[in-house]
Amino acid sequence: MPVTKNNTRPTRLERYLERRFPEYRYGDVLVLLFITYVFMASSPPDKWVRVVTVALQGLTLLAALLASRAHRHIFRGAAIVVAAALVGSIGSVLIGSSHEPTGFFFILNVLLVGAAPVVIARALLRQNGVDIHTVFGAICIFVLLGMTFAFVYAALDRFQSDPFFAQTNHATLPDFLYFAFITQTTVGYGDFTARNDFGRALAGLQALTGQLYLVTIVAVLVSRMTVTKRRPSPDEPEADFTTDAPLTRPPEPESAD
Repeated sequence: MPVTKNNTRPTRLERYLERRFPEYRYGDVLVLLFITYVFMASSPPDKWVRVVTVALQGLTLLAALLASRAHRHIFRGAAIVVAAALVGSIGSVLIGSSHEPTGFFFILNVLLVGAAPVVIARALLRQNGVDIHTVFGAICIFVLLGMTFAFVYAALDRFQSDPFFAQTNHATLPDFLYFAFITQTTVGYGDFTARNDFGRALAGLQALTGQLYLVTIVAVLVSRMTVTKRRPSPDEPEADFTTDAPLTRPPEPESAD
């Protein structure tokens, strides 16, 4: 596994995080993604839910940068952006009176979520081999792709004159997450459908992208995943399977007359 060149001197916090979270360990990022998804899919449309959502999305981005060992100045810049987004979301809650998120809130989440797959993909391309952590990273990209489309649909719902869905005029974030992932996995229950042609085109693009990603990228990575071989003990002879000699049965003991 290659070592990422990072010549910028780390801060005390960065040094601690890099020791605590090893490189290319995307299992932690995947767990954080599932926690974020469950929270967003099950929370009511409350003002403070938006603050927690921004915090979780920002934390996911920073965790992906840390696992990918992005350059430290990129990590610091992302931390500043996440902090500014969090402060802005808190300010909008304190100043604003509406419980409904705005289109700019969804655009902010598109930027936070959409940057993480690019970072993970660049890190995976630097790897020489394929192991379980590579597969975890590929699954993270798949989940992040679904979340990104969900926020895009929600932003379109706020900025368009007509609602995004044909079945309801008051869709919530859980509705968009549900629609995005059943579209990406091509389940397609049909309880939610896009109203206009542009929304249907985006849904078709997501379904095509999701399926091509699963049957090509993830399938190839799983098929090439290396498995650690068990080392034999010093007293155990190592089996040799390189010979082409046919297998013979051991001689039967002679019966006593």
